[in-house]
Amino acid sequence: MMPELPEVEVVRQVLQEQLVGKRVVQVECFYLPMIENDFIEFKSHLENQRIIEIKRYAKYLIFIFETGTMISHLRMEGKYFYVPSEQEPMPHVHVIFHLDNGYQLRYQDTRKFGRMIYKPYNDLYTTLPLMKIGVEANASHYDLDKLYQKIHKKKIPIKEILLDQTTISGLGNIYVDEVLYASRISPLRKGEDIRKDEVLHIMQNSFQILNQAIELKGTTIRSYTSSLGVTGEFQNFLKVHTKTTCIACTSSLSKIKIGGRTSYYCPKCQR
Repeated sequence: MMPELPEVEVVRQVLQEQLVGKRVVQVECFYLPMIENDFIEFKSHLENQRIIEIKRYAKYLIFIFETGTMISHLRMEGKYFYVPSEQEPMPHVHVIFHLDNGYQLRYQDTRKFGRMIYKPYNDLYTTLPLMKIGVEANASHYDLDKLYQKIHKKKIPIKEILLDQTTISGLGNIYVDEVLYASRISPLRKGEDIRKDEVLHIMQNSFQILNQAIELKGTTIRSYTSSLGVTGEFQNFLKVHTKTTCIACTSSLSKIKIGGRTSYYCPKCQR
């Protein structure tokens, strides 16, 4: 289960507070496939550079340095720890950024799926991985007609479409279930059968649900933020994901696999 947009946003907020203004004096990597550039190149671009800002785009963290950027994808279990340099070594730490204030930013990843890549400013949104990312699910401004056409031409279930980050970005399995339940749309309906007003409802509910989840520090089903001293609470407000009974009609919820992902929905309320 990957972290979704709210969890990544909470990580961004905490790292922004901890790291802005700090200079990276040394980068160490103990698992080179995690770095998508040549490591010597990656290291040379980041060392002696000050961190200006931490941004987020969909589920990606973007570290803005003085002369370039680093994109970080946490994947399944990646976590950042901001700790004093003298703190004892931790298991499964694959990248260490030594900072000029005597602290380290340690990247821990049990399954080694996380990835980092250096990008010049001009290439950040015009090359992979960000160039193909769709409109963010909690965007306040977007082209509804364009998004509708993108969904309408697909003949696969809307659940699969919303998990495709090139269509709408930032939604994962948990939040897709919640958004479709709030929109009263069955996850099994094909994209070609979704009306334009329903696409609008999907975006409106995505905006509301994701922003509420950010306020509540995310959903701690598998924690990505505990390493930063944050515990999410949105799992206490889930209405359909992992539930058994519909809170609206009291009928039993269905639990099925769609595109290989466990999905929860109400066959009576969601059409």
